This record gives sequence, C-alpha cells and structure tokens, in this order.
Amino acid sequence: MLKVENLSKKFGGFQVLNNISIHAETSQIYGLVGSNGCGKTTLLKHIMMIFNQDDGSIFYDDIQVREDSEIIKEFYYVQDNLFFPYQYTLSKLFSYEKLMYKNMSEDKFSELVSYFNIDKNKNLNKMSKGQRKQAAFVMAISAQPKVLLLDEIVDGLDAVIKRKFWDVLIREVMDNEMTVIISSHDLKELDNICDKVGIMHEGRILKEENLEKMKDEIKRVQFAVEGEFDVSEFKEFSIIKYVKIGSINICTLTGNVDEFRNKLEERFNVLLFDKLSMSLEEIFITELGGAGYGTEKK
Repeated sequence: MLKVENLSKKFGGFQVLNNISIHAETSQIYGLVGSNGCGKTTLLKHIMMIFNQDDGSIFYDDIQVREDSEIIKEFYYVQDNLFFPYQYTLSKLFSYEKLMYKNMSEDKFSELVSYFNIDKNKNLNKMSKGQRKQAAFVMAISAQPKVLLLDEIVDGLDAVIKRKFWDVLIREVMDNEMTVIISSHDLKELDNICDKVGIMHEGRILKEENLEKMKDEIKRVQFAVEGEFDVSEFKEFSIIKYVKIGSINICTLTGNVDEFRNKLEERFNVLLFDKLSMSLEEIFITELGGAGYGTEKK
C-alpha cells in the first residue's frame, strides 16, 4: 500500500497542498480526480520526491519514502507534458532506462511495441502527441514498477487506443500487484477501471472511498406525485440537490432511499418512483458543488 499522510506544501505564499491524506492499495487502480489547478500533479510529484513537502509523510508498505530511499527506484511516473532526450528513439530510450530500472523487461517491451504498433526506431520528438503517450506507457509497463503514477495518460487518444491502454494496465495490476494512481479529467474512462477514488479541490481531499461504495452512499431518485412536493419537508434525508423538470422531481441524497419513498407514499399518491444509478462524473459534480465549485454567481 502507498500512503500519503497529512502532506502540505506551499510555493511562496500559496498553499498548494493542504493536509492531504490518501491510501492507494496494492493490486488496485486509484483514480485521482479534481478541479483544475487543485494540486493533483503536484501531489504526484511529491510521491516521486521531485518536490519536498513542508509537512507530512509518504509511506510504501509502512516504510517511509525519502529522496534517498531504495524503493523510489521502483516508482515510475508518466507526466502529462512529455519530454524526451534530443534525437532519442524508443529503442534508445529503453536501453537508457534499462540502466535505471532493475526490472525492465525486454520481452514485455517487444510485446507492447508490437501491440501498439509503434516504430521503435522513430525519433520520439517527431511523433504525434498520441504516439508519444503510447511510447511513454510502453516504457512504464516494461519497467514493471511497484508504484505507477499516470498523469492524464489517455488525454487526446482515440477510443481504440484507450481500450488497449486499459486492457494492458488491468492485466499488469492483476499479474504484478502494482499500486497504480491515475490522475485524469476523463471521468467516464476512470468510472470503468478504478477501484478507489480520491476527489481533490483547492489542495484538499474532499472524499476518498471505494468507487462502488461511493456510488451507494450518494443516490439519485426521480418521482412524480399528485400535489406539490416541498423539499424542505424531507430534510432528514440529507438532500444534496433538488430539481424539477416538468412534473418529474429529481433528488440527489445521502439518506435512506426506502425510507424516503415510504414517507413520500405517506404524504402523496406516488405516480412514478425510480432509483437512478450515479456515475463518477455525477458524484464528482455533486461533491465539488457541495464545496462551492461551479456554483459561483456571475
């Protein structure tokens, strides 16, 4: 397990990270999501010891990670903005990184180059953005790290290549017991592959939970009743959001849905009642809306 505990960082007078704690399990994919500029990339760079925190600690399997720790050699980070050495090909980059990562696999490298149909002898800086992303991902998986950090790894990729990415990543997590943290704005993609999610806003973690449990905690119901529904009479069900579209009432709540329906049926003749599934994107909007993000008046 990778644990970040009470991590804080200031750049000048600006508080970038504020008492951050996350817990990413082994053999799971952790989705790190948040508002623009909330500190996701900065957090990943702290885990890699690119930046030094002002306060707090990072642990891997209960051993504190420091800049000179041996375990940091088994962490691999793919950043959003990729930079490759001048005139390097993927083949040359593999030879170079093989000196740095003891578990670098030639077999895996050859397999993935073929799978993604990459020209390993082409200048990396002359590749398209999508091709460079694929090349970086091939290097990351070939290194067989214990901790893999991916920052916007599928940004700009088409649906076919994204599916290839996820197929490879899921297989590697299952086979090699990696800890994977993915930072992304593509919530629909993360919804399909993440086991656990941390939602960030303004340098803090608003919520961290198993994704399925998170979906169970926040529910959405739609219903129609005879008469006028007054949301203020149902406060005990912790209604986060209420909207009415025509005759249909829609409530997002954390209270008990069955009890909500029972009270509704006691008060009204209920014409329609459905429980709707919540996506990660809807949970994200709900949580950030609760923190005031996106609700500012013009």
